[in-house]
Amino acid sequence: MKRMVLMSLCTVLCFQITACSGLGTDSKTPEVAISDQLESGELAIDGKKYAFPSAISDWTNNGWHISNNYANTDTFELENLVESNEFEVFNDEKESEYVSMCAINFESDPAKIEESTTSYLKMKMLDGKKSMQVVLPGGITSKSTKEDVINAYGEPAEEDGDDLCYYYTNGDGLDIAVEISVVNDKVYMAAFGLADSNWGSVTNAQECVDFINGALETSFYGKFGTYVENKFDTEEGAQALYESEVEYYAQGLMYYLDIDSETVDGGIADGFRDVSRKVLAKFKWDDPVVDLEDDANWGSFEITMYPTDFLDIIEEDVLAVMDKGLEGDEYAQAILDAISPKVGEISYKEVVTESYDIDTQGTIVSQETWDEIDDILMDFAE
Repeated sequence: MKRMVLMSLCTVLCFQITACSGLGTDSKTPEVAISDQLESGELAIDGKKYAFPSAISDWTNNGWHISNNYANTDTFELENLVESNEFEVFNDEKESEYVSMCAINFESDPAKIEESTTSYLKMKMLDGKKSMQVVLPGGITSKSTKEDVINAYGEPAEEDGDDLCYYYTNGDGLDIAVEISVVNDKVYMAAFGLADSNWGSVTNAQECVDFINGALETSFYGKFGTYVENKFDTEEGAQALYESEVEYYAQGLMYYLDIDSETVDGGIADGFRDVSRKVLAKFKWDDPVVDLEDDANWGSFEITMYPTDFLDIIEEDVLAVMDKGLEGDEYAQAILDAISPKVGEISYKEVVTESYDIDTQGTIVSQETWDEIDDILMDFAE
């Protein structure tokens, strides 16, 4: 699947980030109004209001910078719905200030860290003039006690010693986990994170079969109800995945037919997208045969695919149009008119059976595998 990398909160990415510290300068902390409700996700740091989750740029545009102690800072990008490793964000005005973060890319296209969204946010809450002054909803600060936290937020959903855990669903439908740590009866640490319940998981062979079929049905048929219900993507993300497949096939078809997709009339391009949708709807495959032990991290699956013969059955009509010597949009429209009726004649070429790896702790099925499945079913494979 083009640009499809499924979410994994334990994805290991190719950069290493280290923390640093230093002495700041004394400053008075101005007051800023934030909600009393933990569910708001609001907080204040040195008199400036922030939220969780939020765009990383909300921080970098407000006097913070991402630690640059990794080699590929200028080129590294997160794929769709992939989470980064933990990193630090430092304040330019007060070098003793830093918070720990993870980023996740909710967009369909790859994005740099600063273009992504916070998926995890952790900060120390220290009681000192030179320390970062953090205020949580309900006025919870480094001076607050465990009793103050419970009075503000109620009894925690989980309690491990002096660590209090709360869960809520925000206005965007994301499940949020909040952990408040208390040391010597004073709040010492606060962390916000996207809860594991936001993401779909594969723990056995049948779930993997359902996941693969759901992903393919989303990509080629635009049917993604079960896929979304199982939290492998949002409805918006699933729709974007389907549209990206339509666009990929339409672009490939125009390239194959010697049509410049960048200059062709927009209405004609839409016509090729309509053909693309109809061809994708003809794709078929057998249920994958999955080799995956319960709760195993690694496995494999075998899938039998039926490539369409669309490119073969349009050949004669396409050559007839080419012989007319038409150019530009006139040529493109004539080609579109010639191939559109052929969709109804689609049959299938010799079946292709392939085996691929499964990684339940990563993206489950790799981007390279989805791409290969795409090209086999589309008859684009070389």
